[in-house]
Amino acid sequence: MDSSAPERIYFNTDVLPERDRFPAFCEGMFRHVIGADIAQIGSAPFSGALDIRRAGAVGIAHISVAPANISRQANNLSDGNDAIVVQSWRRGSAGLTQNEHDSRIAPGDVSIIDNARPARVRVESAAQFWSLTIPRDSIVASAQGPARIAGTKSINGLDFQLLFRYLQEITIEHLTDRRTAQLVGDHIIDLAAFALGRPAIGSAREDGVREARRLAILGEIERCSSNPALSVATVAALLGITPRYVHLLLQETGKSFTHHVLERRLDKAAALLRDPRLRHRKIADVADEAGFTDLSYFNRAFRRHYGATPSDLRAAAASS
Repeated sequence: MDSSAPERIYFNTDVLPERDRFPAFCEGMFRHVIGADIAQIGSAPFSGALDIRRAGAVGIAHISVAPANISRQANNLSDGNDAIVVQSWRRGSAGLTQNEHDSRIAPGDVSIIDNARPARVRVESAAQFWSLTIPRDSIVASAQGPARIAGTKSINGLDFQLLFRYLQEITIEHLTDRRTAQLVGDHIIDLAAFALGRPAIGSAREDGVREARRLAILGEIERCSSNPALSVATVAALLGITPRYVHLLLQETGKSFTHHVLERRLDKAAALLRDPRLRHRKIADVADEAGFTDLSYFNRAFRRHYGATPSDLRAAAASS
């Protein structure tokens, strides 16, 4: 591995013979990489996958696992890892036990685990979740802060949604060098501290939160640009912020909300026009699918942006 590239580990049991899947996942990967033991529940064929990357001091793991008991006990605690773990459950149900807390976990929930204390997660159905491992001393002024809520589900939904929306916007390109990965890690720490209601130590928390919110806004524009009814108010409501704040954050990109939406719609239209399978579709239908309701406006905006008409772009793509 290139020493200048951030560490990444990817492992999927599906490439192994069935009899080797669970031993390889448990002994070869989970215990050493995650720092916990895992015991399969039931006799059905086991399936599990780990995709782990580093962003500065933060570990980012995307985990898929069949029903199993996952535990971090005395033998695991001797590794000295006292990080705070924030998990976002995308699929499956589970029970989490830590300290005096006993919580039920369902899709959409965020759970908090303190790696310095024993914990147990009983995965009851095939599950998929994000797991962030955040150094304790980077996120709290007092080590007792997250310890009080370890083993619980988060009730601070919007702030944690912001954190994991930011995570979903991160691509491999954001982690191609250590400097960029460090910046991403700092933003994750800022957002986790913000969601936990704790100060981030040695970190420009507000800058990280602003950057994450800006990325979330751009992600919603990308996802919803084909909807003619897309508006600032729509995006603001989805992210739990005000329309004015959406405008302020996008001003820092040098482009307005309307400009970003227009660019995404033009990109969508251009991709449709270049697709050889769609070359017989009417230009009006392409414009409509991209989110335009006025064909004349679409033609003017397209020519201004690309220096060619939609028909010219389609013809050039066909000839090439």
